[in-house]
Amino acid sequence: MKIKPSFVLASLMVTQSTLAAGTDISIYPLSFDNKTQQWSIGKGKVITDRDGYDNQASFALDGQSIFFSSNRSGAHTDIYQYQFFNGDIYQVTNTPDESEFSPNETPEGLKYVVEQGVPHQSVWLQKEGKPRVRAINSLIPSGYYAAHSELGTLLWARYAHALYFEPKGEQADERHFVTDHVGRSIHLVPNQTRFSYVKKKMNGDQVVTIFDPKLRSHQEVVSLGSGNEDYAWSGHALTQSTWLFNLDGNELRAWHLEQKPSSTVSMSWQSIKNITPPSPRHHSPYRIAVSPNNRYITIVWSRK
Repeated sequence: MKIKPSFVLASLMVTQSTLAAGTDISIYPLSFDNKTQQWSIGKGKVITDRDGYDNQASFALDGQSIFFSSNRSGAHTDIYQYQFFNGDIYQVTNTPDESEFSPNETPEGLKYVVEQGVPHQSVWLQKEGKPRVRAINSLIPSGYYAAHSELGTLLWARYAHALYFEPKGEQADERHFVTDHVGRSIHLVPNQTRFSYVKKKMNGDQVVTIFDPKLRSHQEVVSLGSGNEDYAWSGHALTQSTWLFNLDGNELRAWHLEQKPSSTVSMSWQSIKNITPPSPRHHSPYRIAVSPNNRYITIVWSRK
């Protein structure tokens, strides 16, 4: 999807005097060796080196650009798009009285969460050249979501940390409650009709769990242990398999989803690399995203 830009940001560079606390997005080349079944990453590049909030990166379907949330225009947050071929950043939404988060390009168009004041927060759809429309029927205040074009949308209720599933053409309500005590990272499992989420246990453990909306079943697959609650899936012909990525401190790691599900929760992670912060002012990596072709990974860094 090619979004018609509102304007181009001419420069991303800032001086030391203007640096402030916030978050930045870095991108790294990603590669997989089919013989050794090992992942590796190359040298990273910060694409949003500036004051303030730049976060929630996701790749376009063609892998040629990145959508992300940023507060460049003032107090509110809009959606922006970073283009690989020229390094330009375009503003996609421009709403002075609202904030947009969690951009995700789908076959239907660009979806994102619109925050219109407490508790009004929902998922919307924007097609090129057309006004945005609601992507879901529910009025549940949804902070995060994962959508399947044929099945429906899994919603994370912001103030309850609970999941609801809205079947296509219906409305998510109490009848469609899925589970509670869930982390914010919810996704489609690549090339499947199932979703994944992080179940937060009473003992402090965090377990990636797969939800099948057709069977209404839940399968716990891998523990994050001390790792961050954010994760990302990778699934492509290049690897001939499906992998999950996660950060444990500064260590980037991967886990292989077996075709035949195990009856026990896995703890078997492959260490990829202990990632060095891109500069002395960066620390604490967390949110990640993998490109559709598995060639790039983005990591969000906090900054001092």
